[in-house]
Amino acid sequence: MNADEILTQLQRNEGHFAKDAVLEAVARRDEMIPALLNVLRDVANNPELYASDADSIVLTYAMYLLAQFRESLAYPILVQIFSLPGEMPFDLVGDTVTEGLTRILASVSNGDISGMTSLIENEQANPYVRSAAIDGLLTLVASGERSRDEIVAYFHHLFQTLERTPSVTWDGLACSCTDIWPDELMDELRSAWSDKLISSVVIGWDEIEDWHKRGKEFCMRYMKKKYKLVTDVVKEMAWWACFEKDRKPAYREKAAGAPEASLAGMGWPIRRTEPKVGRNDSCPCGSGKKFKKCCGR
Repeated sequence: MNADEILTQLQRNEGHFAKDAVLEAVARRDEMIPALLNVLRDVANNPELYASDADSIVLTYAMYLLAQFRESLAYPILVQIFSLPGEMPFDLVGDTVTEGLTRILASVSNGDISGMTSLIENEQANPYVRSAAIDGLLTLVASGERSRDEIVAYFHHLFQTLERTPSVTWDGLACSCTDIWPDELMDELRSAWSDKLISSVVIGWDEIEDWHKRGKEFCMRYMKKKYKLVTDVVKEMAWWACFEKDRKPAYREKAAGAPEASLAGMGWPIRRTEPKVGRNDSCPCGSGKKFKKCCGR
């Protein structure tokens, strides 16, 4: 298959994971990178067109492949796409925003945090995108591309500059501070908690204190197990529920290898890092609204 034929197979979700096309794309890395970058550019220029097609999945494949290829030219284009306000990021790639964007951004960044920090500090960006970008910084620490000290220093900056309104962004910051070991950040976390900026549905103060007591070495080991770069698109995507026609035991085994399951299997404590309720579930506050339109905003 040439690049055009591969892209044709990656265009739409027909209920099957396009494994042969993905493997061919990996084998033809140098030929595919320009074609995949063009996909990103086209989405950036025509987001509504792609968002209106529920079966379009080429952007998701392109993101994961470019992440596996460590293609830094994808970084600014992805930042442009995920700077789009409102629900547009979810309309484009669905739950990849919460499930994979962290690792994708880190994988194409080449250690450069500026794209992720621009997303974090963009008050118009979707808060789930901003939270994913915060975790992207931890991924760079876990992979050795950035030091813990410089990311902790940046988190100090965020506590001073983020808008003082409860949001998923604040929840993400609290969780990331806890994972990276919150020692130097405890005063800021306590202040944010007192100001009710952090949702107890996502992380409790007792959890923050417990993680603090576990110590820096424990947290750094935990991060290295939890926050990983994209290395294999097949393992990342093949088990997804949207490929329901491929439901076989082999793919269910892939699902069991997802990050949380691996951590649990190795004896690591599992702590919530995202709301227990789904974005489209009813909000637990009793308002009758969907979580994403109420307390999950």
